Parts: sequence; structure tokens; C-alpha cells
Amino acid sequence: MLKNDFIGQLDRGASVTTPLAAAILGHLSKELKKGDPPWWREAAKAWEKRKFVAWNEAWTLFLTCLHFEALNSAESPLQPYFPSCGGTDEADPSVGLAKFLADPPKSFYENLREGRRRAFVPVRSVFWTAPAALFFPRRRLPFYLVEIEAGAGLNLVADLLYPVKTWDASFVSARIGLDVKPLDMHDIYHRRWLTAGLLPDNLKSIVEMDKAADAVAQIRKEDPSFLQIVPCPSEKAARFIAKNIPADDPEVGLLFMNMGVTCRMTDEEYKAFSKSIAEALAPWGDRGLWVEVEQVRGEFYSTTHQLRVHRVVDGGLRAAVLTSIDIEAGKFQDHPGADEILAVARPSSPSPKRRGA
Repeated sequence: MLKNDFIGQLDRGASVTTPLAAAILGHLSKELKKGDPPWWREAAKAWEKRKFVAWNEAWTLFLTCLHFEALNSAESPLQPYFPSCGGTDEADPSVGLAKFLADPPKSFYENLREGRRRAFVPVRSVFWTAPAALFFPRRRLPFYLVEIEAGAGLNLVADLLYPVKTWDASFVSARIGLDVKPLDMHDIYHRRWLTAGLLPDNLKSIVEMDKAADAVAQIRKEDPSFLQIVPCPSEKAARFIAKNIPADDPEVGLLFMNMGVTCRMTDEEYKAFSKSIAEALAPWGDRGLWVEVEQVRGEFYSTTHQLRVHRVVDGGLRAAVLTSIDIEAGKFQDHPGADEILAVARPSSPSPKRRGA
């Protein structure tokens, strides 16, 4: 991560985020424009072996690590400025931030080096239900739901947390999350890390996340098999599916999804990843679907997310953008093509028995 690139991202981030986060990013940018403060030298060292493709990846991770330390220590100089920690966002956080960065704990830089931000966004979490509702019920086909970088698995149960009238959750046969570092909502540090992925002055989102995390913890306590979270990096997802999820049952389908993941891949990485998922979907034939909720690829400083779907058709992967969501402008735009890519013949045989959700 080059300093000038980081400064540009901080400045852009400050223009689209919350007031407290904007003040923090502005302070960091100002310090970097004056020179190389010790905290930056340590941060750059921590990031030597990391690459950041998405424009908002580095600074959101930096904020996550700050927030995590504030949540972890009652003595943190950041707490008085973070509403999530009982503080107020009415004061300028620069004093507390400067004090923290003058002597941060080792865990701060360790998380910059190894941490993987997992942000739960309620409105985004249910997007997968739209293509699922258009694809599986009309085939009367239950399906396995698989997500990469699933964290604690909150997106996987979003249809239960936020019921949609047009969606029948009983079509989901199994809910499987893959993550290189799965999060357990019974672990206080995992819980804090998930909270830290949200902005410290966005209390509404934090309350929503807490409710969702409580629900997931209770679900897994009552039935550990209902939601499975498996240690597995994204690049090995296709191999996991091929090995662990049988495609030979014609009465069950597969929905593979990712949210805020492939935007952090280079074009070459995304090409290889797409090829691997296409190969994983091939044995499922017309019973497989790949759903993405990602930033627009190649768009500089993009704040637009796309709901994209992919299917294997005639041996190749066919894709379509169903919806675009401009976060900055607060606008949704539906695109033509959903009916065509999701169209399937209605089965003439009796409806297969659904497997318990």
C-alpha cells in the first residue's frame, strides 16, 4: 500500500462515510500529508504482504482495527468518542486518536496484518433471496445455500431474520458458510470483531447486528447442524463443494453466493475464481446458481453495488446484472435480463419433498 494511494482513499472515504468516521479519516490523511508518522511506518510494515484491490478495503480495515481496540479496552483513549462504546461523537476525535496512535497495543498492528473485516449489512444480507425466489420455487426444487467469507453466517439466515413475503425459507435444505477464520458468536472477541466491522457511530446497524448475532447464536445452540460454518478459504470453495456437496441428487439444487468478496480480487484472480466456480456448478446442470453482491469491477472509487447472477448454460457460464444499488445516491436500478437468465421449464413431475430448513 503506497502512502499516496492510501491518502486518496482516505479522502474519498471521508466524503461518503459517517461524520465520526470522516473526522477520523480526515485526521489520518492530514497526518500523512505532513510526513511519515510512526504509526504509518508500522502500518505499512504490517501491510507489506497484503494487497488491497478495492478502494475502500484498506481504510475500512484500519477503522475496524481502531474500533476493535476501543471495544476491547475500557482504558482506550478512543472510547470517549465512540458511541458504540458509550462515548459521544459530538467532540473532535483527533485528540483521542492521536493519543491512541502514539502507543497502540501490538494487537492493533497484528490485526492490520492478519485481520479480515466481516461487515454485516442487513439490507444487503437478503439480496440473495430475490434470485433464489425466481429460480428454485418455480422448479419446486430445494437447494443447498453456500456462502464464502461467511464470518458468523448471518447472511445465510437473513431470510429468517428479515422475512420476505415472496420467499419460502423451507426451500433451503442446508446453510453452509465457508471462511478462512469463522466467527463464533459465543466468543466475545469474535463478537467484538464483527461489531468492529461497523462504524462506531452507526448505532442502528450495530443494534441490528446484535439482534442477528443473538439469533444465530441461539439457532446454533438449539441445532448445531442447522447452520454450518466451515474453515475454508475462498480459493478452495469449488474444491470444497465438489468434495462435500453431492450433485448427483436431481431433487436438490445449489446456490453459491458471495458479498463484498470478489471486488477484492484482481482481474486475473477473479477470472480464475470464476472458472473454478463454473467447474463446481457444471455437475449441477440447470440446478445451480451463483449469486454475487459486489462493487462494480473497474469503476474507480465505486459506491455502486451490483446483484449479479451466473448460470451454466450450454457448458459455459452466463451472467446478468439484476440490480444496481448506488450507496452514495441511495438509488436502486433494476436491469432487464432476470427472466431470461433465471427462466427454467416448469417440471411436469410431482413436487419433490423438501428437506427441512
